[in-house]
Amino acid sequence: MAQMQIKLNHRFIFMIVSLLIIGVYGVNLTKPALAQKYQQIVVATVDGAEIQLDEILDLIEQLPPEYQNEPLTNYYDQMVDRVINVRLAAKAAEKSALSDDPEVIEDMRVAAQKVLADYWLRSEIAKSVTKEAIDKAYDAYVSDTASREEVKASHILVADEQTAISAIQKLEEGADFAELAREISTGPSGPNGGDLGYFGRGAMVPVFEQAAFALDVGSFTSAPVQSQFGWHVIKLLDKRIAEAPSIEEMSLQLELNISNLSFARLVETLRADAKIQKKPLSDIEAEWQQSQESIESSTQ
Repeated sequence: MAQMQIKLNHRFIFMIVSLLIIGVYGVNLTKPALAQKYQQIVVATVDGAEIQLDEILDLIEQLPPEYQNEPLTNYYDQMVDRVINVRLAAKAAEKSALSDDPEVIEDMRVAAQKVLADYWLRSEIAKSVTKEAIDKAYDAYVSDTASREEVKASHILVADEQTAISAIQKLEEGADFAELAREISTGPSGPNGGDLGYFGRGAMVPVFEQAAFALDVGSFTSAPVQSQFGWHVIKLLDKRIAEAPSIEEMSLQLELNISNLSFARLVETLRADAKIQKKPLSDIEAEWQQSQESIESSTQ
């Protein structure tokens, strides 16, 4: 029989829900974008009760991201055995007094509530991720040339301000920037004349980025720029608008952006329609302290 090589490719609709709620729920509830017929394949039975492939995929989705795109064969047996063990333990628990324990009942109620909320969010977010929405988001990205502006810059990195000031003076007197960078720059780009290549916004630390993008082509900073790496003298070599990726290349990112926005709007609407009272942490700490003092006094 040919080896099963099912790859776990996430639908970003489900991924964004999981990323946004995992901090609250503490468990990843995403579902892989596999055909329904694959999810319903029976992989094992326990006393006649079926275990379907989607249960295995649920477990795999709780693994670190670097493992989730590996072939299922890498840990198929492990995951199936884990589900079998859980089924057996659950059957044993149902026969015990635990099934009537108020704490267990409450935990099960909360867990069911979380799963229901997750599926509802998935369903609502999926409605917003349409072809029209993706096309509109892509057109907006393409028309926003500022977000695709790139600069090509070189820099001289030194340890102290005075050395940087001295370098600027030499440049003003006609020294070659690349040669000076090779001579005194302590950064890894020094041997290359300080050349950093092209980069867009967000690629460098903010203070460096701001200084580089503010320069005219061919000019250098008239004062040293300090960052956590040291003191910089920056020269701007070129500016350009990067070519926009195709809509196919951006589709997953666009889905993620749309899903993120949809989630934010959903939550905003839900919160606006609800009566929410939140206690500040200081009140909680005070109540806890009072309860501790009460316990201590009652035991004395």
